[in-house]
Amino acid sequence: MVTYQSHRKPEAGGEPLATDDTSANHGASAAQLAEVLQSYAAPDAEALPMNIAQETFQEAYAFLLNAVAQDDRPALIAYMRRDLDRVAEQELAAPSVQHQVSTQQFMADMAEQERQQRQLDVATKKLLSGALLREKLQVTPQALSAALKARRLFALRGPSGEYAYPAFFADPRHDRQVLEKVSKALGSLPGAAKWDFFTVQRLSLGGKSPLDALAKGKVDAVMAAALAYADE
Repeated sequence: MVTYQSHRKPEAGGEPLATDDTSANHGASAAQLAEVLQSYAAPDAEALPMNIAQETFQEAYAFLLNAVAQDDRPALIAYMRRDLDRVAEQELAAPSVQHQVSTQQFMADMAEQERQQRQLDVATKKLLSGALLREKLQVTPQALSAALKARRLFALRGPSGEYAYPAFFADPRHDRQVLEKVSKALGSLPGAAKWDFFTVQRLSLGGKSPLDALAKGKVDAVMAAALAYADE
């Protein structure tokens, strides 16, 4: 089973621990996904007609999702979707010669891309340290920990393994109570999956991200999208 979540307890006197531990578990996840793929892979896939190849891809995709716990699927979907988008963009820009990449290498590359993206998010202040978020919100460590426990806030692993918090919770352009309500509606999803929900454009919201939709006052639509996302 692929695990994206940490169940460690907060250290006494330290920063409250978040519920997302993606970076720490990428190694194990890579090995487990590799085993799943090896049990499914078809050695003659290149010789398949296009329609059969598409069906095989869809079956493999479903096979991967069924191989992990239901609570882990939204995060896995987010990672695969993001990386497939990147591959498509690269191919459109400069078609490359087909080459085989091992599942272990794919997962390692994905983990590195994730780390670089987190580094950029921290550098551009889209993600904040716990201390900085507390300063902006003017709350105590205990209050921040309580908000995390109640799922009103969430955090992600930063590029160096530290916890980082979405800056939009302290953005005066957004209603913090509404943001917390949406975060809570997303339930026990990992922080990475919640971050994906808030920041990625969605067809159900007219091509807007939930953050942009909330800025337009579409609270009910975003709540509906959050509940649907949590049930995926």
